[in-house]
Amino acid sequence: MRTDEKIIPCNGNTELASVDRNTSKLKSNPSGRPTGAVKGVLSPASMETGTAKHLVVACCHGTYHRSREGFTPKGPTNEDNWILQSFQRSDPRTGKEGEHLTFIKHINAAVSLLREDPNAMLVFSGGKTQTQIDVTEAASYLQCCKDVGKLENTDRMALEDQATDSYQNLLFAVLVFRRRVGLYPERITVVTHAFKERRFLELHARAIKWPEDKVTVLGIDPPFKTGDREETMRGELLRGYGLFAKDLYGTRDPLAKKRRDRGWNGDVAFDCGSDLEPQVQSLLAWDGGADGQEVCPDRLPWQTA
Repeated sequence: MRTDEKIIPCNGNTELASVDRNTSKLKSNPSGRPTGAVKGVLSPASMETGTAKHLVVACCHGTYHRSREGFTPKGPTNEDNWILQSFQRSDPRTGKEGEHLTFIKHINAAVSLLREDPNAMLVFSGGKTQTQIDVTEAASYLQCCKDVGKLENTDRMALEDQATDSYQNLLFAVLVFRRRVGLYPERITVVTHAFKERRFLELHARAIKWPEDKVTVLGIDPPFKTGDREETMRGELLRGYGLFAKDLYGTRDPLAKKRRDRGWNGDVAFDCGSDLEPQVQSLLAWDGGADGQEVCPDRLPWQTA
């Protein structure tokens, strides 16, 4: 790792920071948004360049509020310890279980990938999307990981604490890997819901020009009741895949409004790449062209010949 790209811990918590090549000024969490990190858990400086080649992205879909008043017994398995959307909550009338149990499965799957591959690095990806608590989704997943007894290989874990949607989960996790390791990953595994697989592989990977043979999705859906899967897929085509197909980079409404509603500040896009390659900065600023469907014209650092 070059000395001007050394990754160092910030304020003793799980935030990652980098040294600006030109000014040697410490740069950390430029948006000022809290991470709610589990202090003293991760060791950002311990991974050497070239060790990690495989990026495992655990996409966060809710906030575990271990630090909020009213925390109840049973930890992560108790639905009351999560901030969930109404459609994510359990329904005793139908027997639907809370989707927080699926989130725990995502964490377990991501940690298993990390355990199985010594060249993997796990990035929990999710920003501060809730106003009730000053903690990011990523930091809350790390706390959940600790509380379910899966906190291991912490020298190969990191937090991405800005993303507000699936496109940002993918791109921002790649940038965290770059800052942490000094290189871009050779391959990516995205851990998320199975019904979002096409969105990642056909739209997000294409939007950032990630080689299609170097990204996979490990998808785990909630245990659907009869008819729920079809309804979920219809919703994905209408409000997920369908919207990103028309707006690859999520810069127009209604996708842009969703980001704003989740606390997104557009200035963060510049900060995310201000110390990286000019082509990456161009990608972060790209809006999809005239119709929102044009792929960024720049050749990106991770593109193969």
